[in-house]
Amino acid sequence: MQLWEMTSPDVDKLPRDIVVLIPVASCEQHSLHLPVWTDSFIGQEVARRVHAKAPDDVLVLPVQWLGYSQHHSRYPGTVTAISSTHLDLMMDMVDSMVRHGFRKILLQNSHGGNGAGIQVLLQRLMERYPNEEAEFYSRWAWASGYRLNEIRTLGGGGSGHAGETETAMMLAIRPDLVKTDQLDPDGERDGMRVPGVASYHRFDQRTAHGGVGDPRPATAEMGEALLEASAEEMARDVRSIRALRPFGS
Repeated sequence: MQLWEMTSPDVDKLPRDIVVLIPVASCEQHSLHLPVWTDSFIGQEVARRVHAKAPDDVLVLPVQWLGYSQHHSRYPGTVTAISSTHLDLMMDMVDSMVRHGFRKILLQNSHGGNGAGIQVLLQRLMERYPNEEAEFYSRWAWASGYRLNEIRTLGGGGSGHAGETETAMMLAIRPDLVKTDQLDPDGERDGMRVPGVASYHRFDQRTAHGGVGDPRPATAEMGEALLEASAEEMARDVRSIRALRPFGS
């Protein structure tokens, strides 16, 4: 089921152990060749395919497109929340569904910058609902790395941001929005890291034009295979989450 297509009475008839899938994405620069809606396009498409594969096990919400993209904020077209706003937005979406009685919530993330916030969200959800037998999960929208590497040509090093993986997916979803005459490998500048030491830098500090990876090998056929692999893993996990009985009920 897809929430935006349903009436309120139809939603009320759903079993409360159905998995509520919340795609969390962004609106931000994606180098020279991809649209700012790339993460949201990919998140929406993977969720659509998950619904097609497991329609009776999942309730898909509209994509939460306002993500944490402060590290892209110097690039025009990036629309970003601050950390606290982003946490509140995700919390309010989850809380709305928990108050309706739904007990299995899965956040599907298609933007790397959201990851830290989602981990804090999971902690806060545990604190907020100490007495409800509600279950909260998250996972990346893409398939696991080993599965992706069976399809793409450059491995993980060719992706990162606006690289082979995202470019291929966008060629499958909206090829008319990919500027194929602007494909150019980019990457993190030398001298930005100390091994074993965490840091956080804006993409205009880290890269030449906002990309990490090499988009040139990407094809629409590759993108279709990547999207299918991702949706298959997501649908598998949706079914597994629905089957879980972690509280002994």
